[in-house]
Amino acid sequence: MNTSTHKPTHSMRHDSVRRPAILPGVLLGFLLTLFMVAFVYVAYLFLAWGQTVVADVPKMPPLALPKLVRTTLASAAPQGNALSAFLQPAAGRAQQAPLALTGRMTVLIMGVDNRPDEPVARTDTIMILTMNPKTGSAGMLSLPRDMLAHVSALDRDVKINTVHVLGEINGFPGGGPALLRDTVAEFIGYPIDYYARVNFDGFRQVVDLIGGLDIDVPREINDPEYPDENYGFDPLYIPAGRQHMDGALALKYARTRHTDSDYGRAGRQQQVITAIKDKVTQPGQLAALLPRLPGLALALASSIQTDMPVDKAIALARIVGEVDLANPTRIVVDNTMGEETMDPTLGFLLIPDMSQVRGATAAVFADAPEEGLSAEAATLQALQAEAAQVVVLNGTQAEGLATKTAEELTASGFKVVAVGNAERADYTESWLITNGDRASITREALVQRFNITADHILSEPPADGPDLKLIVGADQE
Repeated sequence: MNTSTHKPTHSMRHDSVRRPAILPGVLLGFLLTLFMVAFVYVAYLFLAWGQTVVADVPKMPPLALPKLVRTTLASAAPQGNALSAFLQPAAGRAQQAPLALTGRMTVLIMGVDNRPDEPVARTDTIMILTMNPKTGSAGMLSLPRDMLAHVSALDRDVKINTVHVLGEINGFPGGGPALLRDTVAEFIGYPIDYYARVNFDGFRQVVDLIGGLDIDVPREINDPEYPDENYGFDPLYIPAGRQHMDGALALKYARTRHTDSDYGRAGRQQQVITAIKDKVTQPGQLAALLPRLPGLALALASSIQTDMPVDKAIALARIVGEVDLANPTRIVVDNTMGEETMDPTLGFLLIPDMSQVRGATAAVFADAPEEGLSAEAATLQALQAEAAQVVVLNGTQAEGLATKTAEELTASGFKVVAVGNAERADYTESWLITNGDRASITREALVQRFNITADHILSEPPADGPDLKLIVGADQE
C-alpha cells in the first residue's frame, strides 16, 4: 500500500530558546542509572563470591580479594560508599539471613558536575528510579536541569540543578543530597527512600570493563562542535545503524545535543541505560565479569556515594529478576509538560505544568493494573473520546505486520485510519511520529503498549493529516 511516510531520520523539533553549549564536565543522566545498576550488580557479585554458587556456574571456589586490591579499594571508597562494606574480611562478618524487599523502593539518582572552578558541584541530571517487587513494576522519571522548583526548606524558587549546591553551602542536615531528595519528593508527590550521588570519573572504565555496548543509532550523529577536555572542539560523527561503542564513544553519544535538545538527549540516555541493562544481564555475563570485578569495584568505589544500606542493595540486586526491568515505564519531563521561558535572573527555565507532571509521575509509580472490565472500559472510553487518527506503517520485512497490528489496535479502541509500509524495512524497534502535541492520551497509550522510548518519538510541527504515525519494528514481530 502507498501512504505518506516519515523517516525517523528527520530532524526533531528544536527549542525556541537556544541553550549554551555543554561543557566537558557535564554529567549525563544515563551514567546515573549505569552506576546504580552496576552498584547492585557488583553487590550481587560480591555476594556470589561469598556463597560460592553462581547461577551461571554450578560450582565456584570461594575467592578473596588480594590484600593489595583490598587496600586500594578501601582507600578509593569515599565515606558513605556502600561498596566499602564489602571490603571487610569475610571471617569478620556474621552470617545473616538475606533481607527481602517487600514493598516499593524509590531511589533518587543525582549526577554531579565536578568543575575545578566551582567548590560545590551542581546536579546536571536528576532521575527517580522506582520498583515494586510485589507487583513486578518498575519506572523511571527524568527531570530536566533547567526546571523551576520550589525549595520549601529555604522558601525559594530555583533551578532544580542548584538545589544540591544550596543544601551544601547552607548546611542543610544531610547536605545537598538530602535537600534535593526532599525537594524532589515534594515535587513529585511520592516519598523517596534513598539517594545515590554519582560522578562520571569511572564511567568509561566501567563500560570498557563490561565489554562495551551495542546501541541502535536511529539517525546519524554529526556534531562538529562536540567539546573536548580543553574547552575546544572534538568533531563527532556516528553513522546510523547498530554500533558497538566503547566507554568513550558511549559517553559522547549520550552527551551530544547538536542535533536536538536536552530532552532528546535524555531519550538517548535512556537508550544507553537499556543497552547497559541488556549487557549485564546476558546469559554467561556474570562468569565473564568475575575476573574484572576488582577493576569494576575500584571504578565504582570512586564514583558513588549513597545512603542505601548494603543489605538493601543486595536485596535490590536479588529482585532484579522479579521486576519488569526490561519494560519499565520511562518518562522524561520535557517542554510538552510546561512552558519554556527566559528569566532575567535565573536564565533559561522550564516552568512545569504540575497537572501534567503529576500525571506523568503517577504513570511511573503505577503498579501493574489488575485485570478487570473497569480498567479496560476506562481506557477504551478515553481513546474513543480523543478519537486520534493513527497511521500504522510496517518497518520490517514481515508481510502483513502493519495490518495485523492495526487490527489489534482497532479492537482495543484506537482509531486507525491507514495502513502502509515505511520507507525502510530494517527498523529493529518501533517508532512513533507525532503531529505537534495533539492526542496526548493516544500517544501515551501507544508508548506504553509498544514500549517506545523517548528517543524513538519524533515530534513534527503541527500540520494537516493524521495525529500519530506508528512505525512497527522487528521488536513486535
